[in-house]
Amino acid sequence: MKPLKIERIDTFAGHRGAVYALCQGQESHVFYSAGSDGWVVQWDLQKPDIGKVVAQITGSIYAMVYDENAGILWVGQNFEGVHGILVADQTRVFSIQLPQLAIYSLAILDGHVWVGHQDGLITVIDQQAQAIKKRIKSGEHNIRCFCQLPNSEMAVGSSDGYIRIFKADFSLKKAWLAHSNSVFSIIQQDEYIISVGRDAHIRKWNLKGEGIGAGVPAHIYTINSVVKSPDGQYLATGSMDKTIKIWDPASLKLLKVLDFARYGGHKNSINRLIWSTYQDFLVSGSDDKNISVWKID
Repeated sequence: MKPLKIERIDTFAGHRGAVYALCQGQESHVFYSAGSDGWVVQWDLQKPDIGKVVAQITGSIYAMVYDENAGILWVGQNFEGVHGILVADQTRVFSIQLPQLAIYSLAILDGHVWVGHQDGLITVIDQQAQAIKKRIKSGEHNIRCFCQLPNSEMAVGSSDGYIRIFKADFSLKKAWLAHSNSVFSIIQQDEYIISVGRDAHIRKWNLKGEGIGAGVPAHIYTINSVVKSPDGQYLATGSMDKTIKIWDPASLKLLKVLDFARYGGHKNSINRLIWSTYQDFLVSGSDDKNISVWKID
């Protein structure tokens, strides 16, 4: 594999607090960010550093997801519920009251919006009716992340270190202890699941929950996010240790470290990554209030 070339394309500033959530928009060059300031900001990779506030929520935002069919951004408001923002005109088109718990993750699968709360609660909402369809008690610890799997199944990562897989009928199919502490991010890569968490390891599993090789001690501190490149050739992890690392997904071999000293990266914890299909740009959000855009060649 040839040596990687790293270029920091730009840094988007404007948030007044830590950036906790990123998600892709309708068009490949559009994405959204949110964080501790309660702002939801739309960015355009074709027009660097020109952000537009599309919503403002009281309190921190940890999770949001974009419904590309309806053009609605689902935004979690801790201890209140979820709100639907029609991004075309920035109107709030609905609000759904939920239990007074923190909301850590949102995902859309087969007409349902999955909401991950603290204390092991998952709320499933009918996407079209915007009504609660199911409540699932998945242990006693916080629900930190979701990952869509084949056959309309959903993998759920929790603060007890477990990954649980739920079937299309919302019944539990499989559960296993994946990490020694919180599971913060999961992706599917071919026939594998790759997970990261507070124990700073990357771990690989088959869809039966069987470990593939030994876990890799990947960072010094918590890994908050793992993503794959649009072509599946690379993985990227973002960590509390202020670095982004690029990996070979097959071998989990480290290929590159993106840090402040060498590449002008982030000065604080990296909380969220997305790998855009627009020119294959990698986007990172951080506690330093900034969003950086990277080209990995």
